[in-house]
Amino acid sequence: MKCDGASPVCSQCRKAGAACIDGMKLNDKYSKAYVTSLQDRIRWLEATLATHCPEIDARSGPRINHDNGFQDGERSSLTVSGDAQQPAQAFVPPVADNTQPERLAHEIGLLSVTGGQDLRYVGPSSGYSFAKLLFASIGRRHTNRRQHGYAQVKPTLASKAFQVVPAPLPSTLENAVQLSQAYWDIVHCQYPILHQPTHTKIMRHVFDTDSPSHVAAFQVLMVLAISTTILARRLKLPLSAEGYCVAAMNHFDKIQIEGSLEGLQCLLLLQMYGMHNPSMGLNLFYLNYQCIASVLDLGLQRDVRAGRNISFLTQEMRTRVFWVVYALDRSLGTIMGRPIGLRDEACELRLPADIDDDGLLAQYPVPRPESNPPTSTTNAIHLIKLAQLNSEIKYIANSISHSTPAYTYPQIPDVLQWQTDILSRLQHWAAEIPQLSQTQTKLSKIKYHEVVMLLLRPSPAIPNPSHESLYLCNESAVATIRTFDQLYRGDLLVFTWQTLHSIFLATVTMLYCTWSVPSVTRNTSVEALMMDLNTASSVLSALAEHFVDARRGRDVLDELSSVTLRWLMEKQGKSASNSQLSQTVTTPKGNSDPHTYGHEKGGQHSTTEADMTQFNSEESLPSQPFDDFFTSESWESLFGVPNDPELPFQIDTIMQGVFNDFQPDFDFGESLALDNNMLTGDPIL
Repeated sequence: MKCDGASPVCSQCRKAGAACIDGMKLNDKYSKAYVTSLQDRIRWLEATLATHCPEIDARSGPRINHDNGFQDGERSSLTVSGDAQQPAQAFVPPVADNTQPERLAHEIGLLSVTGGQDLRYVGPSSGYSFAKLLFASIGRRHTNRRQHGYAQVKPTLASKAFQVVPAPLPSTLENAVQLSQAYWDIVHCQYPILHQPTHTKIMRHVFDTDSPSHVAAFQVLMVLAISTTILARRLKLPLSAEGYCVAAMNHFDKIQIEGSLEGLQCLLLLQMYGMHNPSMGLNLFYLNYQCIASVLDLGLQRDVRAGRNISFLTQEMRTRVFWVVYALDRSLGTIMGRPIGLRDEACELRLPADIDDDGLLAQYPVPRPESNPPTSTTNAIHLIKLAQLNSEIKYIANSISHSTPAYTYPQIPDVLQWQTDILSRLQHWAAEIPQLSQTQTKLSKIKYHEVVMLLLRPSPAIPNPSHESLYLCNESAVATIRTFDQLYRGDLLVFTWQTLHSIFLATVTMLYCTWSVPSVTRNTSVEALMMDLNTASSVLSALAEHFVDARRGRDVLDELSSVTLRWLMEKQGKSASNSQLSQTVTTPKGNSDPHTYGHEKGGQHSTTEADMTQFNSEESLPSQPFDDFFTSESWESLFGVPNDPELPFQIDTIMQGVFNDFQPDFDFGESLALDNNMLTGDPIL
């Protein structure tokens, strides 16, 4: 049959209902061979794209009109080598590959523990499925992320187009040891996940062996990734932290995570990296519960002592790793406002021995005498004690329901008396902070003030704290901001998402107390408040270089700060504000630095009992609401939630609006309510 050249299908082929191969041949200026080569080229490009940029789904693009296309048997026989041979339309990411039912069922087995399987089973013997599920959840979270003004810009190219190249090991073992030192100076003092002498041996093994064990390679590379993250930000050097992380993750799917202390250590290192570097977008809450599952599986919650089958080193490392998971669970639970995952009553809470890493290898290990200088272990043990106090506050003050059975936890007959008692214990803890290093001492003081704020701000157990409590809460908030300022100015700031949350929440708490407590309002200098707010904004600006939502947090604080400063100046009047500059910023000791006002050396509260007696009798100042300074439209634009005057506003609303798109997803459920009085202008009682 002769083709008449009709477009897009010739008349003869249309009558026969056949695919037209030679349509437009008479009018087409391109040869059939050229068109075929272009089609082959497109298929090759799609397959290459599927291999190297799996985030891009070729099926989401313009649809192909198959009515006039080639039949499968008529396609070009051009072959493409390697993985690029598969057609792009058949490609889906490995985790969601429903064309491989055995693999899918194997991965579902990680979540479905059925009878007849090994009692330790929480997933396949290798870490492959866990790794894939982990990163599948990351992909879903990125896909479903809510978009608004300060959210991450939707990428036009897949992230794999900018794929980080795995970084090789440093040229020498000595260089690797030097690069790793920041990990031991900063992380190990708080979270003793690893044993330093053992890690040094592992490093030698990795450098001396062509094919080191996957656990050894992962731990060495991930320590380098964490350490270089810290160094790169402090020294502003282009160190390839992400490259070391990518190199480490090449070994992760070959590690037996379940039923192994080494596997749990690898999970914790991954969690540490996620805290310091948002590049992987790890779900830390998900990782936290994987770690808790491993703790219970290995029996780390039990006090297992050294004996015939367990060395003293193993005993102590089991204990240390347990407490690391315990402390992280409390920290994440507090920040996210979620229940504690590893409950105290289910554990035998034996503290680690105060013996440094080298001492654990001695034939007869001896705990550190009180007269000896503190070690990194001493510091870690002290922070563990703070985590226990944090846990007690979570149980008693922040439990949502108080109608639970009596056997769940002891009922506190007088919650205010309990609050006074635990505040005294916290102050005693602060007085005994080990003087390990300037940086660690300041970090410990920040953690102390964070727990004090958790105790004293509004909570389900104490929804309306006394003015005295809020006054002390404000002092801790101010101390937190100023301690961060000292670290920032000394190039000692640790860039983590905990730092971002801490500086933001401390600033919001300070503003809340300024609005709510008459004594704070009356004694606050506009100049000192402005300096503290500028400090918080500067620290958030520094964090914004690495954490995208710090930018939004800074802008929200700038808006709230402007509102508060205007209100405070109206409250005090310009003349009162000017005269106050020479009075309220001067301490009884004559120090004119406004950044030391209200705090004695060491960061302890300077408020005396005589000062406290006035709180219950003082008259409350009428408080102007934020609503007077925000329109409903500006409020919703700023915080991402509507401003409903009928509902009591909570500081949690600000936290959720600011950090809604931050990694990891935070609920910020710890209650910090703004009283209705603050929003209506009624007197505070």
